[in-house]
Amino acid sequence: MLKSKITNHVFIETMRKRGRNAVSHLDEASRNAVSISEQVILDILRDNASTEYGKKYDFANIHSIEEYKEKVPFSTYDDYQPYIERMIMNDEEGLITNYPIMHYALSSGSVGVPKHIPVSQKTLDMYNIYAANMAFGVMGEFFRNTTGKTFKDGYTLNTLEAVPMITENGLPKGAISGTILHPHAQHLKYFMTSPAELIFPEEQMDMKYLKLRFALENRDVVSMVSAFMTGIVDLMTYLEQNWEMLCDDIEKGIINDDILISDETKALFSLSLKPNKSRADELREEFKKGFDTPIVPRIWKNFQWLAAIGTGGFAPYTLKMRQYTGKNIPYTMCNYAASEAMMAVARHAGDESFVLLPDGGFFEFIPMDSDDEETTYTLDQLEAGKDYEIVVTNLSGLYRYKIKDVVRVTGFYHEAPLIQFVYRKNQMLFIAGEKTNEEAIRWSIDKFQEDTGLFIRDFSVFADTSSEPGKYVVLMEPDKDVDPSKMAEYRDIIENRISEANPSFETKVRSNILARTKLCMTQQQTYMLYRDMMIMKGVSPNQLKPVRVIDTPVKEKFFFNLLENEIE
Repeated sequence: MLKSKITNHVFIETMRKRGRNAVSHLDEASRNAVSISEQVILDILRDNASTEYGKKYDFANIHSIEEYKEKVPFSTYDDYQPYIERMIMNDEEGLITNYPIMHYALSSGSVGVPKHIPVSQKTLDMYNIYAANMAFGVMGEFFRNTTGKTFKDGYTLNTLEAVPMITENGLPKGAISGTILHPHAQHLKYFMTSPAELIFPEEQMDMKYLKLRFALENRDVVSMVSAFMTGIVDLMTYLEQNWEMLCDDIEKGIINDDILISDETKALFSLSLKPNKSRADELREEFKKGFDTPIVPRIWKNFQWLAAIGTGGFAPYTLKMRQYTGKNIPYTMCNYAASEAMMAVARHAGDESFVLLPDGGFFEFIPMDSDDEETTYTLDQLEAGKDYEIVVTNLSGLYRYKIKDVVRVTGFYHEAPLIQFVYRKNQMLFIAGEKTNEEAIRWSIDKFQEDTGLFIRDFSVFADTSSEPGKYVVLMEPDKDVDPSKMAEYRDIIENRISEANPSFETKVRSNILARTKLCMTQQQTYMLYRDMMIMKGVSPNQLKPVRVIDTPVKEKFFFNLLENEIE
C-alpha cells in the first residue's frame, strides 16, 4: 500500500492524494455519464456472453440497451440462488459472470437465511475508488475551499467491524470493507484508533468500551468514520453513561475487568497501555461539565470532520450526532450503496443527494407515477423531482436486479442524476389499501417533534391485524422520559400527521376501516440494544439499517417487551 516509511503523516497524505483522484474520477465520469452508462452495459454483455446465464438470454446477440430490455427479464435473488450455491459449494465458474469473484456479501434474506451476493474484483475496484477515498477527497476539497489548506493529520475513530468469515470454497464473506482493508491490516494503526484485532474481531468483545478506550486516550483524533450514523451515536451514548469507568481505566492503564474480552486478547491489548493520569484528568474535567454543549471538540481539540451515511432513515441519528459535535463540524454522508452495488456517492460535504455512478453498473428506473411497471428509463430520461424504483445490473453477475429501493431524482451533476433514497417497496404498510411508505412516516415523525418539542431517537411502525379493524402501532424512543398524562395528546398528534402525509390513511380511520392509532414509547436505548443483539447473532454492523417496519416475529417480540408507555 505504502512504499515509504509508514507514519501517520505518510498514511494521511496518501489518502489525501487518493481522495483527490477519486473526486477527479467522479467529475470526469459524470460529464460523460450517458455514454459511459451505455458502454458499461455493452461491456458487461460482451464479457459475460459465454456464461450459463448469458447463453440463456442470448447476450451475444444483444447490441443495444433496448435489445437488453427486450431479451433479459427483471430478476431477484431467487433467480441466482441455484447458480450461487454451485459457485460456493462446487467452486464452479462461468455461471452468471466471467469476472473473478473475490468475496460474498451477506445480506438478510426473507426468512432469516442470509443471501450470499457475489462480489467481483471489478466491484471491489469501484469500492476502492469511491468508498473511503471519496470521503477524504470531499473533505480535502472542503477545507481547501474554506480555509485555504487541507485538514490536519491525525487519527480516525472508525466503528468498522469486519468479522473474518469464509465460504465453503475459501473466499471471504461478510462486510465488503473487510476484504478491501484486510491486506492493509498492519498499516491501519497509523490511521485508526482501534487496533487491528478490533477491526477484524475473531471473538465477541465489548466493542463500544474497547473502541472508546483506545480513542479517548488518543488526543489526536481528527475524524470519525462509520458505515452508518447509528454506529457513532451508539458510541456517544455509551460514553455518556460510562465516562467515569473509562477515565479511571485510562488513569490506571488497564482494561476493565468487567468487560467482555478473552484473557489472551486482553493481555495483547494491555501491552500498548500505560497509566495516563494527565489524559484521564483532561477528560474528566470536560465530562464533569456535562454533555449539554458539544463534547467531541472539547475532548479532541483538533477534531475536524465526520463521515457516515446519515440521510433517509438515519436522519434522526444525524440530528443527535450534531448535539455531540456541534453544527460547524462538516459531515459527508458518504454514499448510497447496497450489497449488490455501490450506486452513488456524496460529491460535497453536507450533500444529502448522491451522484449516480455511471461506471458503477448499469441502472434503470421505473417511474413510480406510472401504472406500467415493465417500462424502464435510463439516466438520460429521468426528471428532477420524480420518484423511481431503481433496477441494477451490477459488475458481479446480477442482471436487471430489483433491489426494491425507491429513489428520488433531485437534480443533476453534469450528466449524472442526483438521487436520494426514499423508501423500500417491501417496507410499506398496507392494511386496508392505504399504502403508507417510510417517507410518509419519517415526515410525520419530523412534524411530531416540531409539534411536541420531543426529540425522537428512533421509531418503528407495526401493522396490527390481530383484531378487526386493524390499526397502526407507532413505536418511538424519546430522548428523555415522557409524561404519561401527555400520551393521549401525543397519539392524536402523530395520527393527524400520518393523515396529512397519507390522506388515504385519514379516510380509512375516519370511516373505521382502520382503528385508531396506538402510540407506544419504548424504554431508553431500546434500538441500540436491538442492534447489539443482532451483532451478537452475527449480523455485520455495516448492514444494520433502522427498523422502520416491525415485520418479523423476532422484531415484534423484542420491541413490544421494552415498552415504557402506551395509549390507544
